[in-house]
Amino acid sequence: MMLFIPALIGLFVALATVPLSIMLSRRFGMFDIANARKVHREPTPRLGGIAIVASVVCGLVGTAIYRFLVGIPVESQTLQSLAAICVAGFFIFMVGLVDDLRSISSRFKLAALIGAAAMVCGSGVLLSEINAGGRTLVGFSYLSWPLTIVWIIGVAVAINFIDGLDGLAGGLTLLSAAVLTVFSLTSGTPDISILSMALCGSLIGFLCFNWHPAKTFMGDCGSLTIGFWLASSIALANPVVGTMRGVVLPTFAICIPIADSLLTLFRRRYLQRRSMFSAERGHVHHRLLDRGLTHLQTVLTIYSVSVLAVVIGLVSLSFTGWATLGGLALLIPLLWGTFQLAGSVRTNEMLTAMRAKHEIDRTTKHYRTTFEDMQLEFHHVETFSQWWEGVCRTAERLDFVRVTLRIPSAADRDGEEQRNREMVWETDNVRLTLCERMRGSIPIVMADRGGPTATATVDIAATKSLESAGERLALFARLMTEHSIAAQRKRERQADRRQRANRGSLLAGAAATTADDFTSESYGPFAHLRVAIVHDFLYTYCGAERVLEQLIHVVPHCDVFALFDFLPESQRAFLQGKPVTTSFIQHLPFASTKHRAYLPLMPLAIEQLDVSGYDLVISSSYLAAKGVITGPDQLHVCYCHSPVRFAWDLHHQYMNSAGLGYGPKGLLARTILHYIRSWDVRSSLGVDHFISNSHFISRRIKKVYRRNATVIHPPVDTHRFDINTGAREDFYLVSGRMVPYKRTEMIVEAFRQMPDRQLVVIGEGPDFEKVKLVAGENVTLLGFQQSEVLVDHMRRAKALIIAAEEDFGIVPVESLACGTPVIAFGRGGATETVVDGEHGVFFDEQTTNSLVEAIGRFESQLEFGKFSPVACRNRSELFSHQRFSDEIISAIRRWTAAKWDGDNQSSPDNRARHFAGDPNRGLADEDNELQRSR
Repeated sequence: MMLFIPALIGLFVALATVPLSIMLSRRFGMFDIANARKVHREPTPRLGGIAIVASVVCGLVGTAIYRFLVGIPVESQTLQSLAAICVAGFFIFMVGLVDDLRSISSRFKLAALIGAAAMVCGSGVLLSEINAGGRTLVGFSYLSWPLTIVWIIGVAVAINFIDGLDGLAGGLTLLSAAVLTVFSLTSGTPDISILSMALCGSLIGFLCFNWHPAKTFMGDCGSLTIGFWLASSIALANPVVGTMRGVVLPTFAICIPIADSLLTLFRRRYLQRRSMFSAERGHVHHRLLDRGLTHLQTVLTIYSVSVLAVVIGLVSLSFTGWATLGGLALLIPLLWGTFQLAGSVRTNEMLTAMRAKHEIDRTTKHYRTTFEDMQLEFHHVETFSQWWEGVCRTAERLDFVRVTLRIPSAADRDGEEQRNREMVWETDNVRLTLCERMRGSIPIVMADRGGPTATATVDIAATKSLESAGERLALFARLMTEHSIAAQRKRERQADRRQRANRGSLLAGAAATTADDFTSESYGPFAHLRVAIVHDFLYTYCGAERVLEQLIHVVPHCDVFALFDFLPESQRAFLQGKPVTTSFIQHLPFASTKHRAYLPLMPLAIEQLDVSGYDLVISSSYLAAKGVITGPDQLHVCYCHSPVRFAWDLHHQYMNSAGLGYGPKGLLARTILHYIRSWDVRSSLGVDHFISNSHFISRRIKKVYRRNATVIHPPVDTHRFDINTGAREDFYLVSGRMVPYKRTEMIVEAFRQMPDRQLVVIGEGPDFEKVKLVAGENVTLLGFQQSEVLVDHMRRAKALIIAAEEDFGIVPVESLACGTPVIAFGRGGATETVVDGEHGVFFDEQTTNSLVEAIGRFESQLEFGKFSPVACRNRSELFSHQRFSDEIISAIRRWTAAKWDGDNQSSPDNRARHFAGDPNRGLADEDNELQRSR
């Protein structure tokens, strides 16, 4: 009885734990749901593998403890091997359990099986020999490890594959484990049989609940684990029990799962030509069901064949010499007949599939070699004519019939519209013209990004099959993606620069017959340059983003960079579909909502953005964008919305409003801002030319960076607004984010002193609750509103009130575009958009009394007919989109000419000699010198 302790413990534990696993599955909704690939129709609990593994482990541990107590301990080497097998199997169980719960890739499961099998091999369990009668017939030496790993993986996968019907995988594994147990006991090696006996007991207990109709399934965690343990037990028994009894006969018991696995891999590889890891419904049990057998008949048929295979093995044991092999050979017709009956083996179909696969592979290899050859040729293309010749050669070698390249129209230099250009290649191979054809259209990028695209329409001869034609179309599409017209233009510019450098000029005449002949004007005046636009960050669409929008309009082929991009889809239209290259901050935790916390990392992050491949870099900066690193052969133009305002002149205001005194948090914040100020000044040295959005910001740039700046006011979409011809309503309007420097709380406090006047506040922000506390009955807080609501209130309001010291202020200009005057704090950008007494009034101090006095003055002047809506509207037109584009283009044209015109002193060599004599001369002086040299 002691010999059967592992089986008894495994049986009783399984009988106790399987119902618990069923309850657990139902509690957490772990059901195997029916689908087209599966046989069952009702959702069934799928965590039975937990009970199997628990009962096997209990059988092993219980047996080891019992034998230790009775004084017959398990031999130490065997115990070590069993422990390694148990631990490795538990690892496979965990992988399978995760797959049952969450689903993981087959490749990961294969890697896990390899690792676990290697652990078993490391413990000394190896198929190292073929032996009989205690004599070694063949030794495997260095092949022992790979052979054992392949064996363990093969059996585990075979059991996993056959696990498709109730009781099938468990019954076959039980039969193999029982055969192994019998021969281990009869060989006088009970220690070797502990794992196989525990497996037998647990599977008997599990089959009580898994027999058709099953109350539970073992899942991948069960099938993979029992297959792994069975294979390991066989490998453990081989050197002791003998190869015939310890390996061959237990393998005969699972010959159908092993043969089915081999046929499955063949079927997926050759017949279906799909991944060997993909799931399907073509296993032997599925085939038998399709033949009309019932569920029970299918299981009993496979059981019967497996038992018969074991009987064949037992009979063969009575023979000696070659007769033994002859007896074992009877297994071949048995398996062949079984799979022929099931329809899994179709000899002619399999041979045809192998020949077809070989032909397809040969054809695919030929065309792929052609593709790789053309890749190398396209790397050396420098002109558009060479590029088109490469396209024609590719089409000829890929057996195309016709290629039509259509290049979109472009405006010529006189503004005339040119016709679309069309280029055609046709084959002279009559055989190809008689074949069936596949047609496809491929867009070909003509600039780095943005703008129109060319279209290549191709007719492909289906010489072998439509599948082959589709593969050739994919290869051609990949080639046109990697070596587009844009890529050709890039190489052409590089070759052109090399030639110009050899002649001492960076802007020599363009080469003949290039893609620029019909694309340059489509992409604006800077189409010959590679352009990058670097913006601070993207999380909302406000004033700085409107500038970015117009910069993209000016340079439509640019690439866009930013520290991070969390713009919602509803606000991304202004990017014109351009992808945004971001920094590592994009992937940091909570960056989408707490990005201000990463302020100390922003200087580092902006310097990691690689713009070295661009000629012109335009940074749109109010924090970090200007710090992007550029080289001496690049032109860096910074549109500066402001030096970092909270680090410079508004430093104390921001610190006080945030409640950061000189405690630990305050000291930390001041230390960070000190670092930001140092970096801000240093990074300004990398900018070649500054553009400021107002004279106010220009003075701030001069103060902080000691640099001169060209003033180009931001663009305002004045066409969105119109004048309200009706009577104005009796309310004032405040719009904008409620942040400290906007002084919304002060405006609301002023209206508490004027209860007879109405105020409407639109916007939200950190100060919303503070504003709400001081708001009186005459103040209406609307919170965030869509732009349509804001425009409607602008058109009806008596005046817009601005209390902030704005850098420029787009909202006041929008108000003027509606014909609505502005009451503004008389400092900052507002003084450049509003003329006091004509388009509104100013107040001198950011106090309630000053604002109240200004409103009184405004109303008294309003009674005398001042603040004409037409005059306000005309004033806003000075800040239109077109004006912004014209000024930006003019400035950048001037600077690009100064940098890359070899005839003046700004040639790289001449500039180096001109300024080398005075090392103390600053960049601002350099800019002035360049202006004089022009």
